[in-house]
Amino acid sequence: MIVWKDVFTKDELLSDGMKNVRELENGLLLACDSYNVTLGGGDYGIANNDEEAMGAGGDTAGAESVNVVVDAFKLQNIQLPRKDFQVYIKKYSKRLKEYLENENPSRVAAFMEGMKEWVPKMLKEFDEYEFYMGPSCDPDALLVLAKYEGESHYPTFLYLKDGLAEEKF
Repeated sequence: MIVWKDVFTKDELLSDGMKNVRELENGLLLACDSYNVTLGGGDYGIANNDEEAMGAGGDTAGAESVNVVVDAFKLQNIQLPRKDFQVYIKKYSKRLKEYLENENPSRVAAFMEGMKEWVPKMLKEFDEYEFYMGPSCDPDALLVLAKYEGESHYPTFLYLKDGLAEEKF
């Protein structure tokens, strides 16, 4: 199993157990598809042992539908105005560039070029995105972006790949 962690906070943000993990934007982004799962509320035939009730689906009272990515990685949804995002992405890009210069110098040029292409395109579609922080809620760490693509009922989650460290278990 592969888990990707934020290079600054070490928050776990993605794993290869998620649906359709792939690279986008010439390797600048990692993406995964999401779906909802139902938590809690199942009695599994315990509350009602009547054989005729079996298969009735159990008790759904108290059940909660959650996004599998948000739930698995304890992501916190945040509201982020466009101007605040622009300040964030400029500051984060600089921080990540410095990190790459020390840890992976061969990625610096590709990262900077990818950001120059992707950020303006993302800003044109800014209102289509949702923003999430990792469980540490560090405002200077990697933000996870979510965007509904096409007719999908569930968002695709997007991560700046260079802001993640891959760990194999």
